[in-house]
Amino acid sequence: MSNCVETDLNENYEPSKSIPTRFPEDLIIRETVPGQDTTKELEMIVRSEEKVDVNCFNEYGHTVLSTAAFVGSMKCCKILVELGAEVGKRDEDGWTAMHYAMAKGYLDIVKYLIMCGGDIYVKNNDGDSPLEFVEDDEIKDVLLASYEKHSKRKTEA
Repeated sequence: MSNCVETDLNENYEPSKSIPTRFPEDLIIRETVPGQDTTKELEMIVRSEEKVDVNCFNEYGHTVLSTAAFVGSMKCCKILVELGAEVGKRDEDGWTAMHYAMAKGYLDIVKYLIMCGGDIYVKNNDGDSPLEFVEDDEIKDVLLASYEKHSKRKTEA
């Protein structure tokens, strides 16, 4: 499905110049496990001169940003966006990272994705927008206000 190669980024790793390395999704999962310190590995990826593909699909048809949003890793979401992850990129089911963050109730990630240009109205293949996953009207109002604020700032800039 992807032309990316997943590799183990450890201290003995020598970068390949020809094929971009896929961001290691197992690192995203480990980052959310209590007691796991992935700081060194994440810093190594950010500092690396090697091209890391953050927009390819995994074997399930999901993006790495969607994985980070699904498991609730704000740290990885920020790093992925910094490395060039497309906030609005859709997976095979039409879901974006925003869909996953909203469905799981990770409002801090939702607000961050909004600030990065995420769309709360984009529809997936079933016709559902991320906003439709929010049942609490107060939370919905806060998210709408944040979205409107960001949208105004975006059009004024």
